[in-house]
Amino acid sequence: MDKLDCINTFISVVENGNFSNASRKLGVTRDQVSKRIFYLESLFSTSLFTRNTRKMDLTRSGEKFYQRCKVIVKELDLAANDFIYDQKYPEGILKISVPHAFVKTCFSEIISNFLIQYPHIEIDLLFSENSIDINENKFDIILKIDEEIKEQDIFLLETYKRNFYATTAFLNKYGKPKNIEELRKHNISLYSRSDLKNNFIDSIPQLICNNIEILLDFCQKNQSLLFIPDFLAKGYEDAGVIINCSQDIFSSTVHFYATTPYGSKIPKKVQLFLDSLKQHFQSITEPL
Repeated sequence: MDKLDCINTFISVVENGNFSNASRKLGVTRDQVSKRIFYLESLFSTSLFTRNTRKMDLTRSGEKFYQRCKVIVKELDLAANDFIYDQKYPEGILKISVPHAFVKTCFSEIISNFLIQYPHIEIDLLFSENSIDINENKFDIILKIDEEIKEQDIFLLETYKRNFYATTAFLNKYGKPKNIEELRKHNISLYSRSDLKNNFIDSIPQLICNNIEILLDFCQKNQSLLFIPDFLAKGYEDAGVIINCSQDIFSSTVHFYATTPYGSKIPKKVQLFLDSLKQHFQSITEPL
């Protein structure tokens, strides 16, 4: 039997004088009221009331219990009001882990817009490539980029392609690769060691580095191909610094998604940030 229901019933009996009045006030049967009081008395092995034909008086133990119960119910009401307030006016710390790849992409804009809209929320943001345990490290949100999604209850934000890119100097010297075999003949630089799991990369890379500027500098000096996600390449591709040289031959898909430790019971501030992420990535993928 639910103890909180029994406590509320006990308080109602005290304040309404008897079982019948309490049952009408609570909208339950008199028998249910009787059973709840009997449960409490059995639980504590004591009588809460002295019963007579006209009214029900509290015993000494019942009086003490009543005063305690009033405090319990008041504290529960305050806690409920705090929760409602937090849901309506979210505040506090939001701890987020983001792949290092997004340092120079969209995240500054996303964070800035979110904090302008919700100034009472404080964001603790960590850029990392390491595998993080969301519960052990007490993160509210962990954002991931991966070929395979292994978690349950994820929030898919975007799907990217990984391709091979080369500088114009490389293509002028060697020509654009026409097939996978020609791609494999060249030195390769990777953004992440996880890219080695890709079956199409069967040679040892010259460089693995999670800094796109260093990769580009190395690429231009050493004439290697880059195997990187398209969101990292976009700005440099638009500027003509590098060219996609495998889009007609090969590309692999990676997923950008969010996980939380809350299941279906997501706190308001976490849901607001997830909604901001979804809106941002939908807006950049919708056709004009």
